[in-house]
Amino acid sequence: MSKLIFTKEKTNNSIGYIGGGISKMDKNLWSKCPKKKTYQTHLFTVFPNFFRNGSMTEDKRISVFISIEEHSNGGVKESISSKYTVNQKDDLSLLSQGYSKALIYDINDNDNELSLAEIILNKKYFEILPDDDDYMEKEHVFFEEHGMGLDISKQQSIPYFEQDIITPSRKYSFYLQLLEEDIESDLNIFQTGIGYFYSDRNIKKLQSGSEAGLFFIQNT
Repeated sequence: MSKLIFTKEKTNNSIGYIGGGISKMDKNLWSKCPKKKTYQTHLFTVFPNFFRNGSMTEDKRISVFISIEEHSNGGVKESISSKYTVNQKDDLSLLSQGYSKALIYDINDNDNELSLAEIILNKKYFEILPDDDDYMEKEHVFFEEHGMGLDISKQQSIPYFEQDIITPSRKYSFYLQLLEEDIESDLNIFQTGIGYFYSDRNIKKLQSGSEAGLFFIQNT
């Protein structure tokens, strides 16, 4: 199991980052909200070292985008985030509408950070905290009692679900769980829930600009 820690600056151990803009990506690949065609918010990007098996080459990145709109009373509109909320397995069909997108792309030589969305999240990097025996025991006990993993931000291992346990098709593998509190504390972008990223198992074969997985949220 791999608990994540978040840092303000990039380190040698960083495997990705939350928020901010994106560098080294062609502008025309930035995902847009369905219908309104405004630019989606960049949620996170992962580097090749995010995949321990070397399945993503050094000349590629994966970025995840979500559609969010600020609510006049604070936070974001649930009517939008509900388009990628999967509280039961049947809700997986919502993801085909494109309100959340995970794209793989070839990097270019442009180091300038591109920020096209109206809402830009605070940027922070994330890396893996080495496991210790105490933590592994807690994960094991929680799984034995509840049939799922701990509710923390983590890479791989066993996800925690606030509603039904979601198992997408065998095309995808669970890779990332993000707690809203680790991303931001004002907008409630997950409606006080949890975000999940499932990567396409065949990312080695995907062309630049292809969808590389699923991202959805769950909340109570």
